[in-house]
Amino acid sequence: MAFYESIFIVRPDLTTEQVEQVATRVADIITAGGGTILQHELWGRRQLAYPLKKNTKGFYIFNLVEGGGPLVATLEARLMIDEDVLKFQNIRVKKANLVPSPLAPFGERSSDVPDVLLPGDEDYEVPDEEEYGEDEEEEML
Repeated sequence: MAFYESIFIVRPDLTTEQVEQVATRVADIITAGGGTILQHELWGRRQLAYPLKKNTKGFYIFNLVEGGGPLVATLEARLMIDEDVLKFQNIRVKKANLVPSPLAPFGERSSDVPDVLLPGDEDYEVPDEEEYGEDEEEEML
């Protein structure tokens, strides 16, 4: 099975409950197709780079998915039909990065090692925040 990063933008006029319902519908499509969601992030309402279907803002939703090609084809077909989805993109990645993205809400970010390690990630190590800050200061001097 391959790993995919799936990002989709939903209409900005939806309530939080409706956005969660759209995310649940997408999750159901993924699980029904034999895939699994390894990571799910709601990036919130953001300004779009250009208008999409007369909208200048939208709710961004990110999923890290493990599944096959037919699953992605089915997911894309369903997202094209969904009126709440403005735009979507699915990208195949070689390795699943389970570290929360910088766009994730602050409460979802963690400096801990993720609970799930994939093959080849046994030596995964998160740098200490103190060490990172010191190195950055030395480089600036």
